[in-house]
Amino acid sequence: MRCFRSILLWLVLIFLPVVNLAAELPADAGQVWQTYDIGPFVQVAGPGSQKHVVDWVLQETGYEAWHGDTVASLTASDAALRVFHAAEMQTRVADVVKRFTVDARAPHRFSVRVLGIGSPAWRADVGPAMQPIAAATPGVHAWILSREAAAMLVGRLKARGDCQELPTGATLAANGVPTVLAGGRTRQYVKDVAVRPDAWPGWQRLDANCGEGFELDVHPLITTDRMAVEAVVRCRIDQIERMAAVTVTAPTADRQRVQIEVPQMSAVRIGERFRWPASQCLVIGLGLVPWPVPGQNAASTAALLTDAKRTDVLVVVEPRLAAGP
Repeated sequence: MRCFRSILLWLVLIFLPVVNLAAELPADAGQVWQTYDIGPFVQVAGPGSQKHVVDWVLQETGYEAWHGDTVASLTASDAALRVFHAAEMQTRVADVVKRFTVDARAPHRFSVRVLGIGSPAWRADVGPAMQPIAAATPGVHAWILSREAAAMLVGRLKARGDCQELPTGATLAANGVPTVLAGGRTRQYVKDVAVRPDAWPGWQRLDANCGEGFELDVHPLITTDRMAVEAVVRCRIDQIERMAAVTVTAPTADRQRVQIEVPQMSAVRIGERFRWPASQCLVIGLGLVPWPVPGQNAASTAALLTDAKRTDVLVVVEPRLAAGP
């Protein structure tokens, strides 16, 4: 009995401050607590996937809505999303949660593939078949087209001698769950020279690694009426343009001249959000950007470092919706 009372007292001491804090939170904008069941989505998507719901709520409502003058809270566990905000914001959050959970047991899928074409001239041949949509990033283009037209486009492009697909091939993204397509490599170079008195000639080269690669993150989410798809697309590309050779003096008495290297890097960062009809495919043209994917630019390491080329990169997203209820 004494043990039970001790446990009860401990629980009261733990939860009493939380209850008092909730009761004392300012609600001058009409804020209320609301709990949303996200368990069905997390159970299918996997542990930790509640963060995808939080990320989308922040994107949909704006980060400033949760960090401004109005007292607000947004937290998530693997079972529930807890929100403290005004009624209007609660309505927007409820809509986002429904998009994640309404078809969670049989989630919709989205095929994503990445193609690199050596020349942008392909646009002159197939451009009329594609309907352009807005893109915010300079140099990025986007189009929508039917599934049949998209299949023909991919087939024609892959038949070209200058077209290469990311080695991952087509991947499937589940509704509300990001998929990542990536390829890359690590380059070793001579970064500096250091004293080495215990070995001849008294100094040593210091090697370092420099990573280059292509990474695409696509986060799709269908609307509750299944009529449209929204997707957040982020792309990161890093490529070594060349290794600049620099001759330095070794830190020894003989002052031997040693060559080190300095990487000259090219970096591309793209972040976009698209909305298009669920019955059609989305094609995103990233423009002429680096393509630092193993085996793609040239046959040898020397050529890769001296002839880093640009490729017209296309991302093709095809909705593959589950059957309706």
